[in-house]
Amino acid sequence: MYAQLCSVLDEKLPPFPSDEPGGKLITFKRVLLNNCQEAFEGAGQLREEGRQMTAPEQEQERRDKERLVKLRTLGNIRLIGELLKQKMVPERIVHHIVQELLGQDTKSCPAEENVEAICQFFNTIGKQLDQNLKAKRINDEYFNRLKELAAHPELAARLRFMIRNVIDTRANDWVPRREEVKAKTITEIHSEAEKNLGLRPGATASMRNSRNIASGAQAGIISPTGYQINRPGTGGMMPGMPGAKKMPGMPVITADDDNWEVVLRSRSMSRGVQSPAIGKSPSLNQRLLPQGSGGLIAGKTSAFLPGSGGLLRQASTPPISPAVEKPLAPILPVVEKPLAAVPPVTQKPVLDELKRKTISLLEEYFSVRILDEALQCVEELKSPDYHPEVVKEAISLALEKGPSFVDPVSKLVLHLFAKNVLTAKDIVSGCLVYASLMDDLAIDLPKAPSGFGEIVGKLVLAGALDFKAMKEILAAVEDGYYKKAIFSGAVKIVGSDPAGKELLDSQASEVAACESLF
Repeated sequence: MYAQLCSVLDEKLPPFPSDEPGGKLITFKRVLLNNCQEAFEGAGQLREEGRQMTAPEQEQERRDKERLVKLRTLGNIRLIGELLKQKMVPERIVHHIVQELLGQDTKSCPAEENVEAICQFFNTIGKQLDQNLKAKRINDEYFNRLKELAAHPELAARLRFMIRNVIDTRANDWVPRREEVKAKTITEIHSEAEKNLGLRPGATASMRNSRNIASGAQAGIISPTGYQINRPGTGGMMPGMPGAKKMPGMPVITADDDNWEVVLRSRSMSRGVQSPAIGKSPSLNQRLLPQGSGGLIAGKTSAFLPGSGGLLRQASTPPISPAVEKPLAPILPVVEKPLAAVPPVTQKPVLDELKRKTISLLEEYFSVRILDEALQCVEELKSPDYHPEVVKEAISLALEKGPSFVDPVSKLVLHLFAKNVLTAKDIVSGCLVYASLMDDLAIDLPKAPSGFGEIVGKLVLAGALDFKAMKEILAAVEDGYYKKAIFSGAVKIVGSDPAGKELLDSQASEVAACESLF
């Protein structure tokens, strides 16, 4: 999009005379390319400045600087590639950039940031270069070099995955394995929400319109299209501004001369006393909701429904007059259900680094799905105490991506288990941690319980788990509806295999114990 904008600006903006006598005209294209060149050549100097920050108190600043340099470099590389597509950059500059990133010494390994940049570059302009026969021959040389780097022992596994992904994309005629995540329109977001929540098409639009009509009716001002019209003094957008709505329970002082309102915090609000108007929700058409939900999902309000308040309001409180102050009830200690015991990693920077590497290797695995490469990446973490978190992150990321990733994540966990990288205890602990989060996750991922159950079923069928562990997993989930969905998904997988049917019979008592939990 930015490259297209630059192309239009280059056509529309006139050239300017040079400051130097006899110099070339100053055009938008020339200024743009000069800035791109300066950003590309100046990245090395910025990295060097970051490396010089060796003091302990400069650690966070150094990380922020490295992250910023990386983002700017990758963004600049992609912009140059998109400008090539718009024919604003000559091809010789592209070859110069590729050669700079790969380095002159074919035996040495380029810097990690250069490898990531070259992969980004080829993903952007690889197809464009292959359309030219001469450029394609040069491209073949570049990819021969990339194949050597893909097997280089000094290169991180994440980058080897990235290089192989680029090579596979070229072999597939530059059709990526997965679609690039792009910005969505508001209509697309609403349609996706309706699909995930099981609402009929157009339900969210009806909710918004009914809400606008209800609020407009209270003010007595409705447009012919059903939208509220804001007029001075009847409900502006910003509290405290002229025409702003007076929030319930918030007294205001109105100046006599300019109609400006000063919002003050009342004593009752500071003590947690709620106005009778707060907590009321507008009427909701039950036909818009999933069958049997009644506007509630297992006792929890949905953040997508009007008037529910999402996570900020768990239950409506009885009306209390602001003028009456009652003594607060004694606060009882909340007994939380203990989570699975995962051996802690004492240093937070180490924990953050392990999580970053774990998510990175999982993303690469789900992209290329090479089990041995993923195995090597997990072994390179060199942190067995963190393996339960690896299991939890793998399940979480897979279910976020969709039901089609249930099988790949199950194969990954079972492969790590078969190679003795993961133990049965690691798998149980990871599943327990994920199960303890299910009541919150299922609000945003309605298919997560059944998907999680299918994963557990595959693990039970392979012998990594049993129904005794299944009982512990179900006990970590609070909502009975989610427990049943997890159990049903697991039993469906186990019962679909002849050996699984025997397993159900042999562990009938444990199966019955699981059923008794919901």
